[in-house]
Amino acid sequence: MAKLAGNTAAAGNILSIGGTIGGLVSGYYAAEAEKYKLRSNALNAEHQRDMARINASIFRMQAQQVARAYDRQTMIKTMAAGNKLSSSKASMAARGGQMGYGSAANAYASARIMGEVDKLTMNSNKVKAVNDMRMRGVNADIRGDMAQVSANNMFSSAAQVSPFLNMAGSLLTGAADIAKNWQ
Repeated sequence: MAKLAGNTAAAGNILSIGGTIGGLVSGYYAAEAEKYKLRSNALNAEHQRDMARINASIFRMQAQQVARAYDRQTMIKTMAAGNKLSSSKASMAARGGQMGYGSAANAYASARIMGEVDKLTMNSNKVKAVNDMRMRGVNADIRGDMAQVSANNMFSSAAQVSPFLNMAGSLLTGAADIAKNWQ
């Protein structure tokens, strides 16, 4: 019976050593997996940064296109208003009216004022639309900067993960268990 107890104790010690080695290997690979996970997340954040920079560039180009489109629209509307004013002037003259007096002068002045109001409204709309696109670009730049900060933090965290330090905890626990049960 004593021989059986000795064999059981020896088997327990061997299994304890095997468990400690398994814990060491498990700790090492758990730390390596965490390191790779952090690096993968950091690379994903860098990709998001790159995409945000591309989007910011696109928004800046769109702001220029919006400005050109509004300038073209203003030019067309201003020319149309000028043509309308000229036509009404010619029509008035053909009918024998004089532009500088009475209701004809009022109609002419009102048309000129409305043309200017329309031009100012179009310019105001242009400024709002261009600034909206520019702000979208700024927001994309900010998202890109934040993604870069996240990537830097994750790369730093990945560099701090130490498989051997993780293994040290398993080794100390296992060694203490083996020492306690060794006979």
